[in-house]
Amino acid sequence: SANEMLQQVDSNKALPPPGMQEAVEKNMQKVLSEKKQVDKKKEEQLKDINPALVARIRAKEAKRLAQQMTRDPEKDKELAMVERLEPIVRCLRVLYVSAGKGSMLLTEVSRDIASNPRMTMAQPAVEEHVKLLIKICPTWLSIATLRKKEYLKLNRNIDLNIVLDAVNNKQNQLMS
Repeated sequence: SANEMLQQVDSNKALPPPGMQEAVEKNMQKVLSEKKQVDKKKEEQLKDINPALVARIRAKEAKRLAQQMTRDPEKDKELAMVERLEPIVRCLRVLYVSAGKGSMLLTEVSRDIASNPRMTMAQPAVEEHVKLLIKICPTWLSIATLRKKEYLKLNRNIDLNIVLDAVNNKQNQLMS
């Protein structure tokens, strides 16, 4: 930011280029005045709304932002993956029902899902998502290794809604 740039120049004890400090200060004043104008507009828009409601909404938003800033990056990554699982679950179900098989090679399954026009993931990413899905719902999907190849086994007797509920529960658990 402009302040950091000025501090850097001050810490180096170098002379700033002519007019640089004035230009930075002028720009900072302009930004601050624009921010004040935006804040005034927001206040004018909110003047007809119950102040207690506005205060509750602001408190909730501040709490959400604080949680977001303190959240573990691994948890964020897992949450992003869980949010993308629903279409993968549907694709898996359609793939196994249309193939009429109980198990298929993991590489074939991930290739077929990755080649689906609705999916915008590469094959290795699909494999990661499938392995996460196995952790979330192990009764529906499992991996069996035969002759150094990984086969993905799907239990077609389990209702798809039960699997989707498990995915949604995991998503809600990660969000809280």
